[in-house]
Amino acid sequence: MGKLNKFLNRIEEYLAVSTMLGSSLLIFIQVVLRYVFNESLFWSEEAARYLIIWCIFIGSSIAVREKGHATVDAIVVILPTKLKKLFFILANLAGLAFCIILIWSGTLVVLNVLDYGNVTPSLGISMAVPYLAVPVGGALMFYRFLQILIDDIKDLKTDNRLNVPLEGGGADK
Repeated sequence: MGKLNKFLNRIEEYLAVSTMLGSSLLIFIQVVLRYVFNESLFWSEEAARYLIIWCIFIGSSIAVREKGHATVDAIVVILPTKLKKLFFILANLAGLAFCIILIWSGTLVVLNVLDYGNVTPSLGISMAVPYLAVPVGGALMFYRFLQILIDDIKDLKTDNRLNVPLEGGGADK
């Protein structure tokens, strides 16, 4: 499990950084070309948009892994430790359910796009490429929520220190 996690961590981080850098570079080049040389690349805005979409879904998986998503914990913080743990397990189960919906609906959209042969207007690539970000990101987030859920269940059984975010973000490990 450790090697798989290291591999996925590196892949996620590499993809997130490269898609963000690629989109930023494309947008910068487009601005320079448009305002300095009065020229433009007809495909750059579309490519940047699709890179940003991929970055968001990969970044969401990283945020799940790092427990960096925004949480509303006004009630949870006043609960006893055992109930806090149960609430975080319930939240992870809700996250898993959301990821299943993302994977299912995203896969249906990708299959539909492949059936109809839709292509992007400027790049001319299959629309399945940008839409594939939804099920791929959902699957990565599912894996990360499952990891956290397993850790939280182990933590609940062993009655160890709370391994979930407390107040103000961050994890208490």
